[in-house]
Parts: sequence; structure tokens; C-alpha cells
Amino acid sequence: MKTLLVHFSYDNEVKDLCSRSESQDIDVLELRDLSRKSFLKNHFGTKKTSSIRLRGYDVDLNEYDNVILATDETFGNIAPAMKVFIRQNELRFKNVICLVFGEGRSTKRAADALRTEVSLSGGTASCVISVSTRAFKREAEDLLFYVRHRLHV
Repeated sequence: MKTLLVHFSYDNEVKDLCSRSESQDIDVLELRDLSRKSFLKNHFGTKKTSSIRLRGYDVDLNEYDNVILATDETFGNIAPAMKVFIRQNELRFKNVICLVFGEGRSTKRAADALRTEVSLSGGTASCVISVSTRAFKREAEDLLFYVRHRLHV
């Protein structure tokens, strides 16, 4: 069973930790937003994803049984780039695990938003995990280790 980790973060340390998860069984795709919007415009305009342009990626989701979606939480929502990726790809018949990096109560709202986006794409989020960014950085492990530790797999 092949796994694809799709991640988006504005934090370089989180990007590095996600990139360390690449192995024989796991492919990693980092989403990059090519639109020239500022950080605040991106997040206050999270409902408007039409202006988001993702860097091209060559991934066929049909090759993967498991998809891990990892994204930042800001102001109670997920990153617009992750929304665009989910809306452009069908996640039906995939085991989808979602991770939301953030702090505080708004992380739950972002986790719910991510679960909703996945279901609108035809998929079902088998698990949604809220990850404290500070704890993730402190442990400095790759993302897969963190997911297994949290799920006790």
C-alpha cells in the first residue's frame, strides 16, 4: 500500500519535518502557492480560492491507497492552497488522514473545515489529528513517526 503525504505550511521548520517523511513507501508532495498574495490576504480571503495558483505537480492519486493531508491552521481555517488541492483531486476510495498544525481552540474549527473539504471531494477522513506546532518542532521527528505515535499504530 503506497502512501502520499501532501503538505502545505508557511513555517520552514514544519516543511523540513514533513519532507523527512519520504521513504520507499511514502511519497511527499509539498504544495506551493504561486499567487503573489500576502500571508494576511491569503488567510483573510480563505473563502476565495479562485485566485490561488499551485505550482504544477506530477502526481497520480490513483497510484496511492493512503493520502495524508497536512496543513497549517490560521484564523480557524486551513490553508487556501490545501483547499485548492483537495478540490482539484478526487479522494474517493482513499484512506485519508488529516493533520492540522496549530495552537488553541481555532484548530478544531480548522480540523472540521478540512474534514468537510475532504468529504466534498468524495473522500472520508478516517482520522483528523490536531498537532501542536510547538510540540511537533520540539520532538523534531518526521511526520510519519508522529502520526504512528498519535494513532498508536
